[in-house]
Amino acid sequence: MPRPRRNPFYAILCVTGVVFTITATSYCLSVLRGVRPETAAGSGAHPLERIMDRYGTAILTGELLVLAIATVGAVALDHVEGERIRAAREADRAASAARDAEPGAP
Repeated sequence: MPRPRRNPFYAILCVTGVVFTITATSYCLSVLRGVRPETAAGSGAHPLERIMDRYGTAILTGELLVLAIATVGAVALDHVEGERIRAAREADRAASAARDAEPGAP
């Protein structure tokens, strides 16, 4: 029976998911500091905060797009691999049944 191959989309999903979590947290902190500037420590904005203010929505949208594409790819590849394994099992069963049906088989 063939072994299922590794799905490379899982690695993409893992890395992108971690990066998305960090980006979403940074974006939320940036929004909170914009809503309540009196609670922000220090007068200058951190470079990451400036990036989130300027490009945060676009970055999050891009990461969500990558997550969506990788999810569809992972599901599709798992489906194809499952069908391949299922076909190999059916071929093994058919070959076994044919051997058993031969005259003089034990």
